[in-house]
Formats: sequence, structure tokens, C-alpha cells
Amino acid sequence: MNTAELPMILFTVLAQMSVGAFLTLGLVQADGLIRKQPTAATDRVTRAALFAVGPLLVLGFFAAFFHLGDPFHAVNTLRHVDSSWLSREILFGVLYGGLGFVYTATEWLGKGSRALRQALAVLTALAGAALLVSMICVYYSVPTIPAWHTPATWALFLGSAFFTGPLAVAVALLLAWTQQRKREADGAASLWARTLSTLQVTSEDMLDETASGLIARAIQQVSVLASVAGAVLLVTYPFYLLHLSGSEDAASAHVLDCLTHSPLLAVRLVILAAVVVLVRFVAYRRAKAPEHPSTALVWTIVVAYVLAIVTELAGRVIHYEGLYHVGLNTLQSGLGG
Repeated sequence: MNTAELPMILFTVLAQMSVGAFLTLGLVQADGLIRKQPTAATDRVTRAALFAVGPLLVLGFFAAFFHLGDPFHAVNTLRHVDSSWLSREILFGVLYGGLGFVYTATEWLGKGSRALRQALAVLTALAGAALLVSMICVYYSVPTIPAWHTPATWALFLGSAFFTGPLAVAVALLLAWTQQRKREADGAASLWARTLSTLQVTSEDMLDETASGLIARAIQQVSVLASVAGAVLLVTYPFYLLHLSGSEDAASAHVLDCLTHSPLLAVRLVILAAVVVLVRFVAYRRAKAPEHPSTALVWTIVVAYVLAIVTELAGRVIHYEGLYHVGLNTLQSGLGG
């Protein structure tokens, strides 16, 4: 493993997870509107799911900070937004983080009209999508690195966002749901319970059937989305290896040799397949009982989420093993974004 790229491994995985979680949140909101669910129930789900968005992006940028040679000159990277995908990645990352912070604050604190909050959500989603595209193009746009200059980069990065992001949303929803049920059962008033109440995620009122059903259906939806994205990731690798084997350059041959002789790819695929099975066949079925979050459902989602992070980190390590230029037979460090 090229340890010099560890900050970028963490940044790309966490940032993509954050964007995937926010876009998934938009799909959940859209479903509530289409089904004409009460806005109060939809808003409760939205506020709970936001726990999966902000912290991930903050952690991602914190990791990327250690990749900079001189962090205090990081602002200089914005000078070439018109020509550099790296500059665009940083710009859209800042926009996504800033807009996401404002949106989260207004949602949790109940500030501004609902129309204003929805407008902020749309802007945040657009900035997040632009961040995701920029992040992909940082790698795809380098034709001298054949292992990256392939449609597989698009499939693997987009797949990662919609594989881990929905699972992060599911964990956040279960976190709020179980806390609400605990509060209803024993009247717990812990610091965490009071925090969730202040952020309008839980309340002293009983969680009605509509809100419970909406949360359960949201967990089913994100389980399906994560399983589809996981299947796309699984299918991408055979085509990726086939692409490398069909290339005549030494760089592709070297990367192919590394991947086929390393156990990491096999471990990545096995864990990936296990998560797909867990979320599609176990979590989806367990979420059919909307009355309460069962222990089996909680453990299934949490284990699937942890395994998803592990397999995506492994996948990103594999991605950076492809950092070989055409015409050079030595590993080139310091690229990425």
C-alpha cells in the first residue's frame, strides 16, 4: 500500500459517502412528497438523516488536510478553476460543505420557511453532485495513467457514493428511531435524548404510525439502493480487469499483475458481496415491520455499514495501486484530489 495516499483514500471515501447520503436524503424527501405524506413526518426523517452527512464531509476534509505539502497555501489551488479539476474539486467541496452547514442549521433549528430550506437543499445537492463529478475527473482526466483513464473510475466512484451513502442514512435513521422508542418506553432524558429533541429529531410525543412507516420504508429504499450500487461495483471489476488486459502499455500490464496476484481484490469482492446480500435480503425484509426497529434490523444495518466502509477503503487502496504512468515503471506519488 502506498501510505502517502492514505489521506486521499480517506478523503475520497468519506466525501463520496457524504454526497451519496445527501442525495439519498433527497430521494427520501421526494418519495414523501409523491406519497403526500404529512410534512412533519417527512421533516423528522430528514433531520435524523442529516447526522449521516455533515460529520462525514468534515472528517474527509480533515484527512485531506494532511495530504497538502503546505496547508497554509491551500487557497492557491483555487487560482485555476477554469482549467483544473483539482481546483474545481476544492471549490465545490467548500460550497457543498458551506451550503450543507447552513441547510442543516436551518433544518435542525427550525429557522426560515420550509420553501427556503428546500431551496438550500437543492443547492447543496447540486454542489455535492459537482463535487462528485470533479473528484472523478481529477483521476479520469489523466490519460497518462491508463488504470484511471477508464470508465471504471466513474462506475467505482459513483458506485461508492450510492453504496455507502444510503447505508449511512439507514444508520442515522435507526439511531433516531431507537432513541425515540426508548424515550417513549421509559421517558429517558439523557443528554443525547435532549440533544435530539432540541434538534427536532425526536419529541415528547409518541411517534405516530405515519412517521414510523415512513422511516421503515426509507430503510427499505436505501437498502435497495445500496444493494444495486454494490452489484454495480461487483460487475465493474471484471470489465476493469479485461480493459487492463487488453491494453498494450507496460503501466496497465503492471497494474493488472499487481491486482491478480494480490489477495486484497478477492477480499474486497467477498466483503462487497456479503454486504449486498445483507442489505438486500436481510435488512429489506426486517424493515417490513414499521412498529419498531428490531434488534436484528439494527445489527444488520450496522454490520453492513461497517463492512461497506472496510470494502470501500480496500477498493480505494486498489485504486491508488493503479498510479503508474505510461512510459514510467516507478510509482508516482503525490497525485490525486
